[in-house]
Amino acid sequence: MRISGPISFAAAATVVTAVGACASGTPAGNAEQFCAEIATHQTALTSPDLATSDQIEPLLQLYRDIGELAPLSIEKEWDQLTLNIETASTVVPGDAASEQTVIAEALRSENSAVAVASWVLDRCEIDLGPVATVAPQG
Repeated sequence: MRISGPISFAAAATVVTAVGACASGTPAGNAEQFCAEIATHQTALTSPDLATSDQIEPLLQLYRDIGELAPLSIEKEWDQLTLNIETASTVVPGDAASEQTVIAEALRSENSAVAVASWVLDRCEIDLGPVATVAPQG
């Protein structure tokens, strides 16, 4: 499967890195490193190459790793994007219930996608491109 578009939302990733960070005593986020990782992996984040299912786990791990650096001001939104990638990775093509779960999670992630793109543009000066959404964002 090939997923395109800024911050790919139709693939899906893992749950709250914030819990793990707090539990392990890891400092909460690092904006400079977060921005550096976004810059380094911009293409993988905005236009991931997901031609086969084997390519999903590395994308999930990338989201998880970057999430560990997410500053508190954007951490919740990044975690939502990661959860969206994780959920999409579980889709069973042709199974209506599975497909609906993925669609619902993608819709729940729209606000987070817009927030992350805006935060990254404002603070990292990195344009992740337009964020395609179903619901109008303001």
